[in-house]
Amino acid sequence: MEKQASAGFIEIILRVMNNCLRRFKLWLFILLFPTIVAFVLVMWVIKPVYAAVAVVTPPAASQSALSGLSSMLGGASGSVSSLLGLGTADEDANAVWTIINSWELHNQVIEKFNLAEHYEFDGKFHADLLKQFRQSFGVEVNKEDMFAISMEDEDYKLAAQMVRFILEKTDSAFNAFKTSQARQSRLYFQSRLDSCTHTLDSLIDDFVKFQEENNIYDPEVQLESTLKYLSTLQSRREEVSMEMAFEKADRGEGSRRYDELNKRYKGVNTALNGAVNGKHKDLGLVSLKKSPELGAEYVRRETEIRVQEAMYKLLRQQSEQMRMEEAKMLTNLHVLEPPWENDKKIYPLRGVTLMFTFMVSFIFATIICNILGYLEDEETRDSETARQWKAFKGHFSRKKA
Repeated sequence: MEKQASAGFIEIILRVMNNCLRRFKLWLFILLFPTIVAFVLVMWVIKPVYAAVAVVTPPAASQSALSGLSSMLGGASGSVSSLLGLGTADEDANAVWTIINSWELHNQVIEKFNLAEHYEFDGKFHADLLKQFRQSFGVEVNKEDMFAISMEDEDYKLAAQMVRFILEKTDSAFNAFKTSQARQSRLYFQSRLDSCTHTLDSLIDDFVKFQEENNIYDPEVQLESTLKYLSTLQSRREEVSMEMAFEKADRGEGSRRYDELNKRYKGVNTALNGAVNGKHKDLGLVSLKKSPELGAEYVRRETEIRVQEAMYKLLRQQSEQMRMEEAKMLTNLHVLEPPWENDKKIYPLRGVTLMFTFMVSFIFATIICNILGYLEDEETRDSETARQWKAFKGHFSRKKA
């Protein structure tokens, strides 16, 4: 069985080769004619296409301007930055991507390099010219998350010039975009700063009036001093009371010393009651009955002022930061691989084209020659296939007649 199988395979190979060799001229014509035509096309007819490529880093958003705001708001700077129009890294990269693919930029390239004449464009609509340009233009994100901008053209020098122009205009447009963002943010911060300044001034004025009206300037210190003063008066009153008791027991209430001690006791008691009721507030002493309420109000007002002061400092810092951001004109797109005049064509691929054409022609020529050989064998056996083949050829012979 193996010998019969191998013999059948060899027989098929020999039959295929014999059919080709019996019609060698036809087989060679079918093989060489498309190959020669493809060779002429790729060598002299089809114009070569070159590519210029540039690799740039997407812009990185600076987070230093929002560090203070992030710490105050518990790390919520992302939502605030979106609210204020301050782009994150991804948003800035998306903005650059949009600018690179915008029709305004592409139209500037078309007008700058007169591509309508260069492409020999004879269409009626500018959109068709723009579409033709975009077929040669490309931008993608490579494995390193960098922007790879490419331009294909028949002139490799012109391709490099167009890529340089695109990079320049993209950076300029992105700078204008960031400047507009910074201006809007600065105006917002400035309005908030003015409002905060007005609020802070009002709070300070009210706080000063509250201090003057209630003679309270530092509740903690004043309360401590008041308690010490009351403690001293209480000690004196007890001391005088003890002396009065001894004097009464020794000499009675009618003695002169007892009268003096009684006056001293009344004076100390009057002073103690006055201190408790807040009659010595001009001296910085506070009333014990009113001290909790005044202390709480004092702390509340002082906290409001501190919050407003912190907000003022932050807004002032952000306003100055946005003013600097608005004024600076730095390069945002850093070119890692600049475009260069690469004179190695990318199209047509001569070797691949010729090899593909040769292989297809070889297969096609072999099939044609073997079909003709099969039909000849069928004619010798006068089969139904041979009769159909004669009928098919008869249609062409009648047309010639």
